[in-house]
Amino acid sequence: MIKKVKNIIFFIFLAGALWSDKLSPALEEVSHIDLNIYDGIGTLLLHWSVSDEIEIKEVNVFRKAGLKDDFKLSANISSGEISNNRFLDINCKNSIRYFYYVEVIDIDNNRYKSDHLKPSFGSIKKGNIQKIKLEHTALKLFRAIIREEIILDNTGINVQSVDALINLMSEEVIDIDLWVENFPLNAINDVILLFEAEKKYYFEDDVLIKFQNNEQLYRNHFLLTPEEWKSETKNIFATAKNNWFILKDSFQDYVKVINSLSPIIILGADNQSNKAIVELLVVNNSELDQNDVKLSFFDEHITINNSEILLNQVFQRSIPENWTYAKLIINDKEVDHIELIKDEKISKTLKNEIIPTKNITNLKMSKESSEIWINEISWKSGSNSLSIEVAGTYTGSNKFIISANGEDIWALDFDPSFELQYIDSTFNINFSDDIGHILIEHNFVENNETHTLELFKVYAKDDLNNHRFPDGGKWIKTDKNTFGSKNIDKISAMDADLIPELFVLYQNYPNPFNSTTRISFDLLQDATLSLYVTDATGRIKTTFSDKEFYNSGKYNFDWNAESFSTGVYFFTINAEVEGYLPILFSRKMIYLK
Repeated sequence: MIKKVKNIIFFIFLAGALWSDKLSPALEEVSHIDLNIYDGIGTLLLHWSVSDEIEIKEVNVFRKAGLKDDFKLSANISSGEISNNRFLDINCKNSIRYFYYVEVIDIDNNRYKSDHLKPSFGSIKKGNIQKIKLEHTALKLFRAIIREEIILDNTGINVQSVDALINLMSEEVIDIDLWVENFPLNAINDVILLFEAEKKYYFEDDVLIKFQNNEQLYRNHFLLTPEEWKSETKNIFATAKNNWFILKDSFQDYVKVINSLSPIIILGADNQSNKAIVELLVVNNSELDQNDVKLSFFDEHITINNSEILLNQVFQRSIPENWTYAKLIINDKEVDHIELIKDEKISKTLKNEIIPTKNITNLKMSKESSEIWINEISWKSGSNSLSIEVAGTYTGSNKFIISANGEDIWALDFDPSFELQYIDSTFNINFSDDIGHILIEHNFVENNETHTLELFKVYAKDDLNNHRFPDGGKWIKTDKNTFGSKNIDKISAMDADLIPELFVLYQNYPNPFNSTTRISFDLLQDATLSLYVTDATGRIKTTFSDKEFYNSGKYNFDWNAESFSTGVYFFTINAEVEGYLPILFSRKMIYLK
């Protein structure tokens, strides 16, 4: 009996030793890595987790079909090809259970494995994988669903118009600039009908469910786990829903901007040594039928035929090389003007800015945004005196320089601040006899490279007084200089005795704020009001009211800034009563995400 027990103990010890010899190296490799398998239609997604301390050089994926098969190398993935510790296996067949383990090799050639003794496994779901559009992302999939909903709900709508609208819906920041620079003019009427006669609300829960029901077909292709799919789809849906309302609110502002333009405008010009052209945009050809349209320079004129206008929305006209500017004349009335700059291709924005460009292709609302901009400029020909005001909220990250005729005249010196600052300076400019103008450049330097933000052409013999109104807004002529302070219009400069007490505009609350703030005012008598929010550059971000009639009383408006960037904003009220000129007042608020 004792001998029998000893034999049993011996065999257990021997088996244990053999098993230990066989397993111990593997045990050293196993651990550190957890592997999960997620099934989908025609695919299996592998997702492994590995310690952050391991610097990965490559990953090997091993697979076997069924228990009886041997593991074989299925994929070798270099560190540059690893996508968030995931691998999509698309070479799978129905009704087969696949087993996997992964081997991670670090930069020191140490190897770490997931459990290959009890490997992770999975089987694909049956379905038609041909339905998958592999170029899709989750966002593109949702856009395709919304597109289909809109087209089905609006019979006969132009598909290109729907696509243009959905492209805007996907942008991070939606404002008037986005509409102007990215939305085709010929799609406006389609969108007017869509917004005004919206038969169906496209962001009910059934649309989200329809989106999420694509999980088995698409989730693995997007390399998402089930929890990530749920979160991603909800976030895309919520963002699109919010953007849809912002689009609807901002669309009317966009239409007003377009309706304020003349039927044809100048987009830009290219003035090279061997050729000069002006590029034009037809805004509304229905208003140009049988009209006399021409480009002019003093007494020289170039007629634009109706056939050119009707055939092309954007077209070019060559002009003589001696022209230094071009006026656009419709029925003997000047509707647009552009200064030509030698050896420069330029665009003209709707804020009357001149900016250098590589391509003159579409409308530009404004120049490239910058924390410092030229806010006011004056030239006195009698004394050759050039006065410039710059304004902005300076962070200290970039260097800004003003130059005249290629020579730096002012390296701007601001103290970093969240406050809107104004700095002005005056320069005496001496001309040689052969130069009839000054070319002013507003440049910024980044990483030792100089970029031109804006150009100004000032004629030596012609006085000039221009400023942006409001600050950072559109360039207009003025006879009231306000160097070093906020720009005002003629109305604001009126005698205070002529201004009635119309309203009390309170500071927003809370301020600073991180999502929503309340704007309140007391209207002391019936008036026509405009109320809007602008950023520090003067760009209108939200319009609450535009020349609408209000009875006297207390009013509150809530502004949600979550779709905008952190910074300084201004809310402005413009009130008018019969017999008086409008009154404008603004307050500053700070948004901190």
